[in-house]
Amino acid sequence: MPALQLTGLEGGTISSQDWLKGRPAVVNLWATWCAPCRTEMPSLQRLEALLAPDGIRVLALSVDSDHNLVREFILKYGITLPVSIANSPSQAMAAVGAVALPQTLYVGADGRILGSHLGQRDWADPMTVRDVRSRFAVKTPTKP
Repeated sequence: MPALQLTGLEGGTISSQDWLKGRPAVVNLWATWCAPCRTEMPSLQRLEALLAPDGIRVLALSVDSDHNLVREFILKYGITLPVSIANSPSQAMAAVGAVALPQTLYVGADGRILGSHLGQRDWADPMTVRDVRSRFAVKTPTKP
């Protein structure tokens, strides 16, 4: 994951490496003006709960220029995912090779981008959850 300067929802600057916390993560690049991004946000929220036992975080990286719009969106829809805002949206998108939104990155614990998905997806769909786990070589839990 490239070194990016981000702003937290409460303000304050953080680096992308500090935000990742050395753990594997699904990082979704999104914006409040992107209809598919808004549509898939609830399923990303559910994905976070499904991947938590595997130690995989789900993070939302906004490329909005208006930080207040991001805060309002998060509050209005009750999003509890860790959300940060790119200080330079165009730089952030270029750094990760994103050409459209939503763009979702699979980032290993070492900070390396393992792959990506372009476009809207139902992230809570069981097949999608299996696909995401496979990106991180996590076995699907088996029932006793």
